[in-house]
Amino acid sequence: MTASEASDKLTPQTQALLVLFCAVTYFYAFKLNLYWFDWMEFSHGANWIFIPSGLRLLFVLIMARLGGIGIALSSIAITYSYGDSSSHIFNVVTGLISGASPFLARILAMRWFNLNELLLDFTARDFFRVSVLFAIVNALLHQLWYFWTGKTQDFLASTLAMGVGDWFGTVLVLAAAGFCIQLYKALLNRKL
Repeated sequence: MTASEASDKLTPQTQALLVLFCAVTYFYAFKLNLYWFDWMEFSHGANWIFIPSGLRLLFVLIMARLGGIGIALSSIAITYSYGDSSSHIFNVVTGLISGASPFLARILAMRWFNLNELLLDFTARDFFRVSVLFAIVNALLHQLWYFWTGKTQDFLASTLAMGVGDWFGTVLVLAAAGFCIQLYKALLNRKL
């Protein structure tokens, strides 16, 4: 069973709640990142540390397309909130890239690295490889779009900055998630 097949077994209400959870969490993580790291922005959309990118990958790894949909919706809301609200095509395409790039990285990782769709036996090495692949795919897709629309002038430098920022953000989120899982397991073992 794939992650998409598993999510199909959920009720439409549960699927909607998961999409909403991803969207709201991602939106507020973006706001928090602005508060903490806005001063580290290299160019349009390229930060040297970008915590929400870790949520992108985490949500899509765990919830597959539901995570991607939540991120896309949230990114559209973000681009309307913090960008030019009259640039409808730019805002929607940017949001779709934000939701699709981690999903594409997930598909590529499953094929290229022969990973289990349900992430069974996922190792630290697998997380590392997937996080690097995600950072590359996400930075390339976003910066191609930003360069084509004239939002960034230096494609290579902006892609590098965004890739590094996405990777750092991903590592921070995945490390925090791993710590929370270990803490949960430790607490569960104490109760038993």
